[in-house]
Amino acid sequence: MSKIYCIGKFQFDSYEQYQEALDDIEKIRYISKKMDINEPGVAQRLYTLIREGKIIFKSVVGDDYLLYLSDMVAEDYRILSRNSFAGKLISKFKQMSPGQVVGAICMAGAVVCFLVFLGSEYHDQQKTRELEKLKNEQEISAASDWLSAKVVNVLRKEDLEEPEQPVQAETESVDNEVYAAENAEPKGPQVLPEYQKLYDANSDFAGWISIPGTEIDYPVMQAVSESSDFYLNHNFDGAEDINGSIFLDSRNNLDTPNDNMILYGHNMKSGMMFGGLKEYLDKSYWLKHKTVTFDTIYEKAQYEIIAVCLSNAAEEKAGEFKYYDFIDAGNKKAFKRFIKNMKSLNIMDEPVKVSYGDKLLTLSTCNNYMKDGRLFLVAKKCENQ
Repeated sequence: MSKIYCIGKFQFDSYEQYQEALDDIEKIRYISKKMDINEPGVAQRLYTLIREGKIIFKSVVGDDYLLYLSDMVAEDYRILSRNSFAGKLISKFKQMSPGQVVGAICMAGAVVCFLVFLGSEYHDQQKTRELEKLKNEQEISAASDWLSAKVVNVLRKEDLEEPEQPVQAETESVDNEVYAAENAEPKGPQVLPEYQKLYDANSDFAGWISIPGTEIDYPVMQAVSESSDFYLNHNFDGAEDINGSIFLDSRNNLDTPNDNMILYGHNMKSGMMFGGLKEYLDKSYWLKHKTVTFDTIYEKAQYEIIAVCLSNAAEEKAGEFKYYDFIDAGNKKAFKRFIKNMKSLNIMDEPVKVSYGDKLLTLSTCNNYMKDGRLFLVAKKCENQ
């Protein structure tokens, strides 16, 4: 299945289309900084420049912006038309004699009175219909109450005619169970106090990631499997956002942490989200920024980055190694196979120190230096965590 790239409501089948859309967004942002589109005539000038090919957009994002401009131009024409009509009307009044003006005002007053009369009649009719409806509802309610009373009396009579049943002694087990339930400890892990408000605001909140010395310091979201890519283009509040969010793989389980927790984020040109991960292609940067703090809503933890890897989604055929499919090893052999494949993609020449039983964290983003490229960092959970 080919990768689908999303920006807001738009979807792109190829990375080239996605990149063209990003370029168009940068142009629109630049235009917005330089011009106030709400000033008279600005929308018209921009619309003309785009139609004449002096400003070129290459994606549906640009087409959508052109439609937006056309709506603004049409609105400007409507305003001009209204102003023009008002001006002509005033000019017409100025040309009229005092007697003609008085006659026109009287005629306008008569029309207004007639409209008020029609409105009053309609209002009275509506009130009459509402009163009739209320009356009918009250009659139905009264009949219903009468019928209910009849049924209750019949049932009560039948109960009186039934033979009396012997009363059995009740034990205190019910009271004991209620008391035990009230004092029982809540089941499952508890949300950490510092993350309770964020979790209450959005139950998709899964934790927080930060890397000291970098711009990465974000909440982590996790959507259900049916909408696993939701936070690819939505923010913490659930609103559409080109930056998306950092989000945890929907297959990961926060209650019982897996062997490998996978976090995804966009490689934004601005450096937001996981845009800063490309700095790790420089070995000196990696050596200075090895520590990752990833707290789930239940647990605080630190990880050490042990590998910086490059992959190509286009070359990942069926049956071949896919780093994003490793969630739980299941056994020692499977864990070693993952580590071996991961080492083959590692661009750092330092030894990878990891063994079966270690908990891993993978940070995944796009690699814009190659088509369908992927950049992912593998980190190992620090001891005593």
